[in-house]
Amino acid sequence: MNKLLVFISIMSLITINSFAQKAKLTVNNDAYLDTAIQKNIDKNKIANVIDGYRIQLFSGSERNNANALKTKFLKLYPETPAYLIYQQPYFKLRVGDYRTKIEAQNIFYKLQDDFGQVIIIPDKINLPKLN
Repeated sequence: MNKLLVFISIMSLITINSFAQKAKLTVNNDAYLDTAIQKNIDKNKIANVIDGYRIQLFSGSERNNANALKTKFLKLYPETPAYLIYQQPYFKLRVGDYRTKIEAQNIFYKLQDDFGQVIIIPDKINLPKLN
């Protein structure tokens, strides 16, 4: 009985294989789809940003406070980029370009000690520099 099942299995594989070799696949592309894909590729090349995380140190309407905090941060952490963003009516100071939340947490606790209340924010980040 087992030999019969093995024989039937082998014959069915041979039959399936012979049909698969004769099949042809034709793909009809829509020109609109090709254009949309190319636009997306071009947009990504220009943007040079990806989804990631930054740590927000400040959010308020006082620009001078935001600039002072940015200066203080850059003195303590000169290797970490700082970004002053204006989203009406608030100025926001965000720092770092972290691809994962875990990367951001590595410095998060240090910044909490130095700056008090800070939060990790999902944001568009700059692409990492390649060496």
